[in-house]
Amino acid sequence: MNRAAPLLLAVLLCSCQDREARAENARLQARVARLEAQVEALRREGRAQDPARAGEVVLRAAAQNCAQDLARFLETTRQGGGAYPPARLVTLPDSCLDLRVNWRQLGADAYAFDVADPGGRTLATGRSP
Repeated sequence: MNRAAPLLLAVLLCSCQDREARAENARLQARVARLEAQVEALRREGRAQDPARAGEVVLRAAAQNCAQDLARFLETTRQGGGAYPPARLVTLPDSCLDLRVNWRQLGADAYAFDVADPGGRTLATGRSP
């Protein structure tokens, strides 16, 4: 009976990880669907006809993606350690490449930041719940 307990525990842990992975995939698919719907709505409105406007839409979507990825990293770190990480331990996600993250606040219990283009124009924001 004692030999079966570790096997049962391993099966239960794997099933929990599978559920978490499926839930994360579902959240990501929903986010992609929302972004695709936004782009399609802009196309229907005719605002994306101008290539400069299309570039703006892509840049804003990239900034929003960066903000969401960074917030996910911060929340995951807080859940694991009980506090948000200090600035020296924050690794910006790859989605933030070519964007600037300006911290308005980063402490053990709260954070707030802006995501800006290389020129400094704020495109997205994030803050602790």
